[in-house]
Amino acid sequence: MDFLTKKSKPNEGEVPQYYVANSHPAIIESEIFDLVQYEMKQRKADGRFTSSTHPFSGKLVCGHCGGFYGSKVWHSNTPNRVLVWQCNEKHRGKRCKTPHLTEQEIQRAFLAAFNEVLGNREEIMEAYREVMEVLTDTADLDAEQEKLQSEGEVVMGLIRKIISDNAQKAMDQAEYERKYNGYCERYEAARVRLAEIGELRLGRIAKKTKISLFLKELASQEELVAEFDEELWYATVDHVAVYEDKRMVFTFRDGTKTEIKKETWEAA
Repeated sequence: MDFLTKKSKPNEGEVPQYYVANSHPAIIESEIFDLVQYEMKQRKADGRFTSSTHPFSGKLVCGHCGGFYGSKVWHSNTPNRVLVWQCNEKHRGKRCKTPHLTEQEIQRAFLAAFNEVLGNREEIMEAYREVMEVLTDTADLDAEQEKLQSEGEVVMGLIRKIISDNAQKAMDQAEYERKYNGYCERYEAARVRLAEIGELRLGRIAKKTKISLFLKELASQEELVAEFDEELWYATVDHVAVYEDKRMVFTFRDGTKTEIKKETWEAA
């Protein structure tokens, strides 16, 4: 504010403000940032709040009621102390019939599911090579976004002009109100649609990033996975549905679903 006293304050429009893009190397890639924003919105929408203090937090879903599994410590003060996962709604009146699971059981089921997908790696990667751009292309949204932004600028100019004209000369107020409200409705419609397009673009970009990261993990695995790996779990698993017979359906980040029966992961 003053070059002598060096007193400063945030610029709140007193002087021109500029948004500068790509002025320095990003801390994280923009695609990863967009994916995180999308993931946060999705978790908020479906109630999947989690601190991610454990790799299974917010990932296991009850196939009976749709609630999330949480961790419980059994026999905490005995040598038989064990950490188990069970539906959080089980004792809240829903009487879920889904079973509890130990960490070892979940890990073995994941290994069986991932290795099954790994066995179909070439087929999955070939399928995505053919449809990847179609599934995630934003060209149509970009074109509509540009058109609506231009529309918004034009309408805002019309609003400013009619306000200025009304202030400087006598106008029929009924006609003024009609035009002013019409312009405002056009501007609001464009603003709402721009917000919708932003959400759709974010979803497609996030989907492309999810698929790309998933395929990268698949391509990096030369052999069947023998031990549970937290990074592999985080990178590939979206969520797991657990059913009464201990059957688990894994939904991977690319949308692939794999059903693993109890007999399969017990033998893994």
